Amino acid sequence: MLRSASVELRVACRPRRMARAARTPRPASVLQPQCVVYPRAPRNERVMEHSVGTKERNCLAHELATLTRHPETVPIFLGPEKTCYGDCCIQAMPFDHQLVAAYFHHAWPATTAQAIELATACQPSWERTSVDERCSVLERATDLLAGVYRQRVIAAAMIGQGMTAIQAELNVCQLIDYLRFGCYFMRELTRSKSLIDGGDDAINHNQYHGLEGFWAAITPYNSLAYAAQLAIIPTIIGNCVVWKPSDHSVLACYRVFECLQCAGLPPGVLNFVPADEKRFLDAVCTNTDLAGISFGGTTRTLEHIWRTVSAHIDKYLRFPRIVGTGSGKNFHVVHSSANLANAVACTARAAFEMAGQKSTSCSRVFVAQSVLDRFTQCLAQVAQSLVVCHPLDYRCFTSALASQAAYDKVCGFLERACRDSTARLVCGGRTEPGVGYFVEPTVYVVPEPTHELMCEELRGPVLAVCGFPDNDPEALVWAVAQARYAITGSIFARDMRWARWAAGALREHSAALYLNARCSDDTPGQQALGGTRKSAAGGGKAGSMSYLLQFATERSIRESLHACTDVTYAYMDETPPTVVLK
Repeated sequence: MLRSASVELRVACRPRRMARAARTPRPASVLQPQCVVYPRAPRNERVMEHSVGTKERNCLAHELATLTRHPETVPIFLGPEKTCYGDCCIQAMPFDHQLVAAYFHHAWPATTAQAIELATACQPSWERTSVDERCSVLERATDLLAGVYRQRVIAAAMIGQGMTAIQAELNVCQLIDYLRFGCYFMRELTRSKSLIDGGDDAINHNQYHGLEGFWAAITPYNSLAYAAQLAIIPTIIGNCVVWKPSDHSVLACYRVFECLQCAGLPPGVLNFVPADEKRFLDAVCTNTDLAGISFGGTTRTLEHIWRTVSAHIDKYLRFPRIVGTGSGKNFHVVHSSANLANAVACTARAAFEMAGQKSTSCSRVFVAQSVLDRFTQCLAQVAQSLVVCHPLDYRCFTSALASQAAYDKVCGFLERACRDSTARLVCGGRTEPGVGYFVEPTVYVVPEPTHELMCEELRGPVLAVCGFPDNDPEALVWAVAQARYAITGSIFARDMRWARWAAGALREHSAALYLNARCSDDTPGQQALGGTRKSAAGGGKAGSMSYLLQFATERSIRESLHACTDVTYAYMDETPPTVVLK
């Protein structure tokens, strides 16, 4: 009873808190978007196996039969209009170059200029379209790619680029992921608050919008996913694009373009213009409305683009941006503590899948001297067991090179290596130009990391192996640095202390690093794809939020909540001191 009374007394004597004044609700921003849907982060698209008897395999067989019997004619698209005026060209099947995959036309310079004019005119209205509307169009396209267009695109990649079924399937899944994550990152940018809050005085926020003018997309043949996203991702921000696909990937790129049209992409936002690369670049780089160029290809071409743009820099309305990747010389490092079975299997996949033509394919391996002989013997056994044939045979592991030019370049490297007494051929080396552009999976052991096979880009199934001293880790760093390219690399080691050291020492020699996994194992949303050194232009990497910023202009906005009616400052109200003159 006494305890209860004391509690009541303390409560009664406790000073009463003053009620807080109701805070005036902060007004909504006039300029910041208010009705943006913020979904959860997307999941990566599931890879279909195309096993015997499955629905997807039967659908793919039907699409392949249709394409092989009836080659398609790919038109030029200028907004809503399609035309077939231009120089007639043929996309041959790389595994049987007597057969036609598609007919297409190289646009004349006047046609390219018309596409540029149309894209420039459409850009303001497309940019004013809300983020939700722009993203919803591309999300519908991803649903179509994952559904009714999936086998059509896969068949086109197999027929036109010599991809196996699984490689074409992986490309479609990667493209779906690029677009889904691109839309997700765009919405995240819209609601990001990177600026300091202005409190009760102001509202601060950022806006991201496209660049005035047009973007030109010059895309490669060796990756359908990367090629298509180079052209499509800029449209998410609000840009309009003139897309020049590679002559060796026209059919599959056209299938993707059809999918975007079916999804409701407004005419003029993306213009499909196959063209001769030199004439296309001349038309693009001499136009004053050029906003930027997104590119995938070789470093030599990327350097040429830089020089051409620089030569006309005083004519542009703005400084054009150049975004994209060039050549690569990706590496595997195999430590003496590595699981050799894993290292061999990952190296074989990274080096020989898709005939070694990926921008992330492995073309050089550095192996500790103590395990060099065992590694090369096991790798030779695996390489010799791989089936090389046309991709319509599902036993095929790798098929032909995509073009005559790529085949001739690889043959030139092999001829020089054959005459080089210091390079030891472990397996492969044979070529079969009669029917298709076939090159057997080839492994060379070279004595020095400065050898041509270790330094120069070689987009083909040719792998160079070089040993490094077990007790001299600095020699490894010097060896890896001999190539001027840096896209991906892998370290195979069970000694985690050594692996951490190697990862730090080689940080300048790869933009993406893998531990005990192949260097070609990139997945959008998980590992971003890009390059450093002479392998890339632009700082962002495909599949990341920073990639979008390369195609955007950021504008910071301050909205004042209080009117300013006095031009003087508070310190001016003081009485001035009396000045005594002597």
